[in-house]
Amino acid sequence: MKKIAMFLFIILISNLTFALKIEKGFIVDSKGNKVEKKEYKKILILDPAAVESFYLIGGEENIVAIADTAKNQIWPKEKTKFLPKVGTIMKPSIEQVLSFTPDLVILNSMSESFSESLKARKFNFVINEANSFEEILKNLEIYGVITGKQSNSEKLITIYKNKLEKINSDIKNKPLNIKGAFLFSTSPMMVFTETSLPGEIFKTLGIENIAKDLPGGRPILSPEFLLTQNPDILVGSMAIKNKNDILNSNPIVKKTKAGKKENIMIIESDKILRGTPRVIDALEELYKELSNVK
Repeated sequence: MKKIAMFLFIILISNLTFALKIEKGFIVDSKGNKVEKKEYKKILILDPAAVESFYLIGGEENIVAIADTAKNQIWPKEKTKFLPKVGTIMKPSIEQVLSFTPDLVILNSMSESFSESLKARKFNFVINEANSFEEILKNLEIYGVITGKQSNSEKLITIYKNKLEKINSDIKNKPLNIKGAFLFSTSPMMVFTETSLPGEIFKTLGIENIAKDLPGGRPILSPEFLLTQNPDILVGSMAIKNKNDILNSNPIVKKTKAGKKENIMIIESDKILRGTPRVIDALEELYKELSNVK
């Protein structure tokens, strides 16, 4: 019983690690940092997911600057490319941040160390991320508060809750009954576990994740393990740009069900690795595509 209790506690902590919440008139992050629950006019964002969510609820006018990204641009790129930058997510410039005099800074786990510089200068900040659909929608509620767009965020939350309900209903009526792997890279073949947004996607779709019992955040699949598990599908993202990257990564791939039937697909990483409602859109697209997998 003790082992079970400890396991459930670890699961609970992992699910809440980066979730924001509203508590007694404050917005609080998992580290105990908190800011007043109110609208902020000059928000500096070092989290691409928050930037995308602001645009979805019409709160982009509150953004004074963002962090630059190394590879994938921030949606909607035709607009975000014009926003002022304050360095990269992992290496923001404190001088540039100071120049914008923000009344709130939003960080994510990659820029968490920058919080010490902000704390020393008494800036309001929170550290944020989302690793589940529930957390994504909760964040939308909070973004609505801090941008003064609560009505917009409430409408969007309703839209995406309905979309999730529809997807779950479709899956119940027509389960996929397949297993697979969500690949982070091909050389070596690293995969996403269940404690990630790609893992959440698989779990929601009812796809058995062959990496579910492997240790580590990005475990490596050995050729022997891949052949033994014999996945029905392989989904690639990050630096994996086309099906051939996966098919030709190892001769064993073509011996699996996924390889033989070429049940291999690619999803843009910004759609499934950033905690925005666009992940739910990707979930919907993936279900439609996987419904035809045999």
